[in-house]
Amino acid sequence: MKPRRWLFVSVPLWGHLDYGGYLELAVALARRGHRVLWASGPMVQETVVRRGLPFVPLPSVGWRWLPPLRPELPPAERQRQRRARALDVWLHPEEHARALRALGSWIEAWRPDGIVAEPFAGAAAWAAERHDLPLIVVGFPAGRWPAPQTPEAREDLRRAQDRLADVAARLGLTGRYWRADPFPQIVSPFAHIVFFPAAWFSDFEALDPQNRFFGGRPKGRARDLPRGSRPRVLITLGSTFTEDPAFFIGAARAVQRLGGEPILVLGRSPFALELHEAVRRALPDVPLHDWVDYSGVFPTLDLVIHHGGMGTTHAALVHGVPQLVVPHAGEQHLQARRVEAAGVGRALRPSEATPDRWREAIAGLLGESGFREQAQRWAARMRIAGGPEEAADIFEGWLGI
Repeated sequence: MKPRRWLFVSVPLWGHLDYGGYLELAVALARRGHRVLWASGPMVQETVVRRGLPFVPLPSVGWRWLPPLRPELPPAERQRQRRARALDVWLHPEEHARALRALGSWIEAWRPDGIVAEPFAGAAAWAAERHDLPLIVVGFPAGRWPAPQTPEAREDLRRAQDRLADVAARLGLTGRYWRADPFPQIVSPFAHIVFFPAAWFSDFEALDPQNRFFGGRPKGRARDLPRGSRPRVLITLGSTFTEDPAFFIGAARAVQRLGGEPILVLGRSPFALELHEAVRRALPDVPLHDWVDYSGVFPTLDLVIHHGGMGTTHAALVHGVPQLVVPHAGEQHLQARRVEAAGVGRALRPSEATPDRWREAIAGLLGESGFREQAQRWAARMRIAGGPEEAADIFEGWLGI
């Protein structure tokens, strides 16, 4: 097959370069001689360029930055405002129009054979329709997602469907690469590449035939952090939306009281300016990290406590590490349910995270061998399913583009 030109698009968040293998897939295709160009906001440029890929810094990819919510808001009001703001973050008509203009200029100049997008890069779907290009989605599978159950969620769904129609009308497009039911999502008729086995998505009512499921393998062995006698517990909220000192403090204190060693990874978020100071005041003897190499740290862990991001969930499955998921927003709640359904961990809502509940959940995960055994079984599944290299194989072989 002759080399192709692939335009990869992501929103400018570090976690959205991952999905278990998104950036690695682009690197694998480039190694095989394909022309790969990555388009996103400048915040992730260094990370992409460091992997050897050319990068286009765009003024917009359809993702709007909103100021963080005030920390003193009560939990119920915080959740209400999160729901209300979600559409303005990723499905705003003017922002999508701006992003479509920026992407269109590069498409006309570079002339890709196809566009590859992660699930929140909505402008990529509009650009593929406008320029009559095939779209491939990496991250989430296509299928029938669980329908909303509460009146609030159904009202959120109605607003989201109306917003999608508003964006399509504003752009003069039909939404060829969108599905509005049960909520707006980018859908490719060509391929959805997912770095989890199909069985992971047990909450789906149905999965579409264009999905291709993979897994992943450990990238390295622990070198600097050998496992000791104390349980080692990684505590993280990912890389960007990390402004929750209570999460880090509550989890770390519970780990310490159980005789464990907490490893706090606070991220490099431009929106969490006071996070380090608040956590350092509460935990003066605990080292704080902005970032750690998952491939080096995960083989030494007994547990990971996190928000339910796909990258961290994927790493835990790959390395067979039990998980405690404390979902904060969006699809993280679905990941939390999948972790419980798979038997590899437990979930805890932020509003439920009292000192007693922290200790109870962590003690159970550290003390019950069944979680580790089930996590190891899932690690074997992930290895058998392959990863980015296998995705690149079929990317070349069966797309017929």
